[in-house]
Amino acid sequence: MAAFGGWKQSGFHLKVLLAGVLLSHLGTYMVVPLLPIFLKVEKGMTIAEIGIILAMSPFTYQVSSLLSGWLADRIGRRGVMAVGAWLNGAAIAGFALFDTFWLLISMGLLSGLGVGLNTPSTKATIAALAAEEDNKTTAFSLRGVAANVGIALAGLLTYFVLGGAFTLIFYTAAGLYMLSGFISLFMLPKGCGDQPCETVPLKEYLEVFKNKAFVVFSLVSIFIWALYTQLALSLPLRAEDILPEPSVVSLIWTVNAVIVVVLQTPMSRWFIEKTHPMYVLAVGVLFIGAGLGSIYFSTNFYWLLGSGAIFIIGEMLILPTMDATVSRLGTAKLIGVFFGITNFVSGVGEGIGKFAGGQLLRLGTTSSIPWLTFAIAGVVISSLLVALRFWPPLQFSMLRKEKERRKTTAASFWHGIFGKRSPVK
Repeated sequence: MAAFGGWKQSGFHLKVLLAGVLLSHLGTYMVVPLLPIFLKVEKGMTIAEIGIILAMSPFTYQVSSLLSGWLADRIGRRGVMAVGAWLNGAAIAGFALFDTFWLLISMGLLSGLGVGLNTPSTKATIAALAAEEDNKTTAFSLRGVAANVGIALAGLLTYFVLGGAFTLIFYTAAGLYMLSGFISLFMLPKGCGDQPCETVPLKEYLEVFKNKAFVVFSLVSIFIWALYTQLALSLPLRAEDILPEPSVVSLIWTVNAVIVVVLQTPMSRWFIEKTHPMYVLAVGVLFIGAGLGSIYFSTNFYWLLGSGAIFIIGEMLILPTMDATVSRLGTAKLIGVFFGITNFVSGVGEGIGKFAGGQLLRLGTTSSIPWLTFAIAGVVISSLLVALRFWPPLQFSMLRKEKERRKTTAASFWHGIFGKRSPVK
């Protein structure tokens, strides 16, 4: 029995989750590409102040991620997801409404609180629905596709429909988050699915930190997230310097999203699922570092588009692999806590990355130092991941999961989603 009542019903609930992912990413990426420009041009913030405002979200993201995992495993996930979506929607509206530095910082903190509540519960539910090991990577790849459909629509809606009208864009994005919250609250099952939510003793939570493979992987992932978060800050600021109409930068995210929608599933099936996760992550980080470093040479929109495309190849390798690896290193009983801790760690990495990126970019987007730093960081982190591949505790954990994986099949998963036989042979 699947975690939410059989594969047919689980397929419906997964579709609801993917719809929520699409809406939340549509709302987020109506705002993310324009937020640094909006804060600089409309709100009069300096680059250093922009870096600080954007670095605020990860602080509350960390705390609420841990709270989300605990609440999801204790009282159920749908309410936690809904409240998180509503808080982030309120924060996005606040960015449009307020003008002072400290109030904008407060909106950054509120946004982090909302995302931290929403994301781990969503990922934990996906992991629970895709209970079989082969299905986890597939499920998180589908999540990536749904997310990038939302991102693609965001750029089109922002540039061609709303015409770069900042205030209208922010309020529309807030409304989408409110809608996503209602979908989660009314269309997902109560509690924890088939089984009652359990009160997990504190000592069992402490067992998570005895999982050496998970702890070390989490520490290394801090550096991955610190590098990954640079695109949302650096590319818009570079665009604002070199483009006559910087709001066109939102179309870069649209093109990147289309690339993901077209290539994510083939890439997952032909490379990610057949390669050790640490090698996949190492290659992905190299692409991210190369994409960021190449922004230095940009002189027009098309070069920025190319840099974004290089970066997105790395993202397609990293995101589903990170989620699937956590779901494999974690335990089913505490999967919400594992994803909560993972989001805490990613918040640490993003906070460090945004602050450090803001300080580097104070040198100016024409200086080679920020871009060279990003490229070198990609090489160093990639080398660290290759070394981690041969660390005995991680080898043991992955070998154990691989043996479990070979005993399962993805057929029922695809049947639950699409109502037909598995295309996997």
